[in-house]
Parts: sequence; C-alpha cells; structure tokens
Amino acid sequence: MSTSKVRRVYHFLNAEYGIQSIERKRIKISTVLGVNDPFELLGYDVSNRALRDLLMESRQMFNKEFGLLCFSKSSYSPVQWAHYGARHTGLCLGFDVNAELLEDVIYQDVRVSDYVLPIDEASQLEWVRSLLFTKCSQWAYEEEVRSFSTLATEEDGLFFKVFDEDFSLAEIQVGFNCNLSRADISRALVGEAKDVSIFKVRPAFKSFQMVRNLDDRLWK
Repeated sequence: MSTSKVRRVYHFLNAEYGIQSIERKRIKISTVLGVNDPFELLGYDVSNRALRDLLMESRQMFNKEFGLLCFSKSSYSPVQWAHYGARHTGLCLGFDVNAELLEDVIYQDVRVSDYVLPIDEASQLEWVRSLLFTKCSQWAYEEEVRSFSTLATEEDGLFFKVFDEDFSLAEIQVGFNCNLSRADISRALVGEAKDVSIFKVRPAFKSFQMVRNLDDRLWK
C-alpha cells in the first residue's frame, strides 16, 4: 500500500466469483450500461430535450472508456448480504484503497434540476461530480463508495481491476450460509493468508446486523 491515506471498503460477491477474485487477485469492473440502476449517470432531471440528448450521448461515450468499481462503507447489512452476497452464501471482500481514488455516492429523493451548464472550471467539476455520484435515495442502504477505472484490457467481454499497492485485499468475510471451508479460502489465497483477515459472519444477537462470529470452532 502506498503512503496515501487508506479507506477500508467492501465488495459483496457470490461464492464462485468471490473465490475467482481471490485466486486471480482482481475484481470485475462494471460498465455504466451494465449495472442494475437504469438512472446511472442520469441523476439530472432530463425533461429538457437538449439536456437529455447531451447526457445520453455522454453516457454512451463514457461507457466505452470507463467503468465502475462499486463498494460499500460497511459489511454489516443483511440486505446487502442477501442481494449481493447470494442470500448469505457468498463472500464479502474488504479492500484497503487509496482514499484519493474513492468518492461517496450522494443520495437524493429528487433528480437534480439545474439545466444551466457551468462556465468556470470549478463549477464544471462540481457539475460532472454530481453526474457521476448522484443516485436515488432508495439505493441508500448500499452506502456506496465508488471509483472509476479505464476499460483497458478486455477478457471475454469483461474488464477487471487487478489488486495493487493502491487497491489491496485486507479481509475475507464468509457468509452465514456459505459452504466454503477454511481450506477453500486458504487455497485461493496462495500464501497471502498472513496479510488478510479471514472469518465467518453471523446474525448479531442484539441488532439487525451481520457480525463476525468469534467462535472459530463453528467454522471448519
């Protein structure tokens, strides 16, 4: 990891893709048009035809060159485990990421209604930022943190981000109903287990959260 400030963020996967990510030391980059939110990069009110055409064209161009790396601020949510962790049978990978590469998503109840394109550089940057990081508040449970990456190398129609000094694997959380064993995880890590925290999670006793199971005897 570089000397830059680091943030711990989390990425949920099913067991198959989780093991592949660990083994191959990479995670998939999502394309803008391939994510599950049809309003991606469309946080503005586009009832104005000129603005709508501009944003739709920009979205298509962006999709050809850049993709999304989507994370969560925490790994506690049972809803996240259910939706993205294959109903608690998958994994949650915790990454230490250069904080300069990450930005928190802004959640709003209504779409941005400023039609005036900014003139000065500062306003332009803020306008672009609102496009890239604004989502409907109904997605707020995800507590999303995101980073954008170039789509440099394609493999069977997919793009991947390789782990590096600014993007390192720090945790492997194993779902409550996951059938992967300790040995399965260790084999996937290929000698890096000493640097990665590995544990199974369970429903908390006093809250609606998924927490670390401190009784290691219950996971073989």
